[in-house]
Amino acid sequence: MPHDLSSLRLQLRQLQNQIPPLLETFLRREPLLPGSLYTLRRRCGKPSCHCAHGELHASTVLSYRGQGRPQNVTPPSDRLEEVRTLTDDYRRFRKTRTQLLRLQRQLLTLVDRIEAARVEQGERQFQQLRSPTSRPRSRR
Repeated sequence: MPHDLSSLRLQLRQLQNQIPPLLETFLRREPLLPGSLYTLRRRCGKPSCHCAHGELHASTVLSYRGQGRPQNVTPPSDRLEEVRTLTDDYRRFRKTRTQLLRLQRQLLTLVDRIEAARVEQGERQFQQLRSPTSRPRSRR
């Protein structure tokens, strides 16, 4: 059992060491934009346009939930990289949040296992203390 407890403690320390790099993501100051950029291809409807023959018009669109409702917005072409950075940072933030949640669950599982092992040790020690052969009882 002590060997198992040592192994659990080692696992706990290893998980603990994975948390600080994740926290760095949350401590940054860059703004985030929950959304994604994608290329929208469509026809304009003019019969003489090249899109009527298969070559569709392409535009980059930002899809996000602004002001509580879904919106599709075409950002200015000279600001696309800035918008892309905002949305990429948001996705990175959310991915890191998911990693932290997974680690927290693993940490709690290990803590529960450590608690169970230590309680088992404590109960064994208590049984030894109560045992008449381990200690003579005094009579009054």
